[in-house]
Amino acid sequence: MAAAFAGSAARDVENLRPPEEVYLAQDGTRRRDDDRPRHAQSQTSLRSQSQIASVPSNTGQAPDVADELAWGPAHPCYPHFNPHVPIGSQEYLTTRVIRIRRDWMIKGDLAPTFSNLYPEILDPLLPEQEFRKVISTVNNGLVKAFDPFSLRNLFDGAIGLLTGWVWDDMNAPGIKGQLQHVETWLEKWNREVGAKDGVHIWSLRRTAYMSLDIQIPDPKVGVVPSEGPSMPNTRPSTGVGPGN
Repeated sequence: MAAAFAGSAARDVENLRPPEEVYLAQDGTRRRDDDRPRHAQSQTSLRSQSQIASVPSNTGQAPDVADELAWGPAHPCYPHFNPHVPIGSQEYLTTRVIRIRRDWMIKGDLAPTFSNLYPEILDPLLPEQEFRKVISTVNNGLVKAFDPFSLRNLFDGAIGLLTGWVWDDMNAPGIKGQLQHVETWLEKWNREVGAKDGVHIWSLRRTAYMSLDIQIPDPKVGVVPSEGPSMPNTRPSTGVGPGN
């Protein structure tokens, strides 16, 4: 047994291919030019990225942003749990929140503005025309309040500097009055328009102006599990079974 193993090892050593001459110098040492970088084909796959959002081919038609986003908390129509009410309360169990995200393309970081992409889950509680009216009113009010180049804000900044910011402590700057005007308009809209269908827009101060939270009755929509791939030459969600 030992002799057979030794013979097999000897044959393996004999079959080893010697180093190629291109990698060896005349004295048998390794050549320096072998250290140059070599191209290796990457095996990393980006297939997992397609689960976040699919990018359609250039067909000449504008893609629908809502249709291209994967269903989940990042989707505009996703109903979030209501963080503005106590956990375990009846309102927490029967309501959900649709979050309207910031739109940084309108005024950048000069003013907090929100996207007018209509979440279809609001239909018919909050029609698209009324939704765009709300977004337009809120955005215009916030832009007017935070505009650093408006005469009122320049005046408030100069007076605040001269008075050691006592002017700000007195709630005299126009920005505070304008923001309160936006909050008052939202409260009025909740009473006169939203209350009829159980829709409530929460104060922007509660979300730190990072999102516009619209509370609606629970639409009974949650995470939809993805379906497995269908068999070839069959319709989706069908397969070969007895009698087919």
